Amino acid sequence: MKKKKELISADGTPYTPWQKRTRYMCIGLIVWAIIEIGTGAGFLTAIKIGILDTSVLFPGLVFGPGTVVSGLVNLFVAICGIVGARNPKHITVFFWGVIGNTVLLSWQVASNWSLGLLDPYTVASLLISFAFAVCAWNVRGQTGYFDQHPHPSDDR
Repeated sequence: MKKKKELISADGTPYTPWQKRTRYMCIGLIVWAIIEIGTGAGFLTAIKIGILDTSVLFPGLVFGPGTVVSGLVNLFVAICGIVGARNPKHITVFFWGVIGNTVLLSWQVASNWSLGLLDPYTVASLLISFAFAVCAWNVRGQTGYFDQHPHPSDDR
């Protein structure tokens, strides 16, 4: 039986469970982002050349530029996550990227919802983004970041 290759961090230590989760989720997010970009671009092209009318086929669903932009943001965040999983000291861009991504996706879902529309890819991306926020928080905690900042109880 072949032994699995152990993942090693930039500092030479084995990956923690949170680093592994972040890495594997980021690989999955890259696949998801490619699907998102392809679907959005495909629907946008089909709509622009007149092959498809999504208002008849999928009333209330939105596929197009927003889906492509969401896919590009997800691709960037996933790449930053893989870098941050390998070296937790570089998780900062991923950490803030996930927070920003979650805020923007929430805004996009709320905007679409207020217009009576639903973009299933963006809703799924929002749920995925929440899971990444948990991973980023835990990987960032490994660096001692949260231990090095003053707490209100330190003034006593």
